[in-house]
Amino acid sequence: MSLEAFPSKASEPSLFRSIVKFVGGSAAVTKVYGVGVTVTYIGTGLVDLTWSEGQGEAIGLLGAPAFTATTAADVKGHTVVAGVYNATTRTVRLNITNASDALHDLAALEWLTLEFGFKRSTVGGS
Repeated sequence: MSLEAFPSKASEPSLFRSIVKFVGGSAAVTKVYGVGVTVTYIGTGLVDLTWSEGQGEAIGLLGAPAFTATTAADVKGHTVVAGVYNATTRTVRLNITNASDALHDLAALEWLTLEFGFKRSTVGGS
């Protein structure tokens, strides 16, 4: 049975989830998943996500981003905070911090997976 047979349900009508996954490296990131999204390393702990086309009204991060690593303890205590979505450039900046709350780059074999939500229409309420 196809996964499409079970559409995603949410309390917010017309919710679109954009899933993005990237891996770190030496002052770099490489996108693993994220159709229509470009992932750009800006500087220590700063990564921009840019959508190739408008997705609707930005809701923001959906749930806690997930860190994974070959050595799980290497990402213990890491967090991500998203800046405000810029509808003109279709970009949001992520701030990645370590357990000491300092901006921090993901290393090779350290991944970040997140969902960013958009409301595609106001059909069915606000």
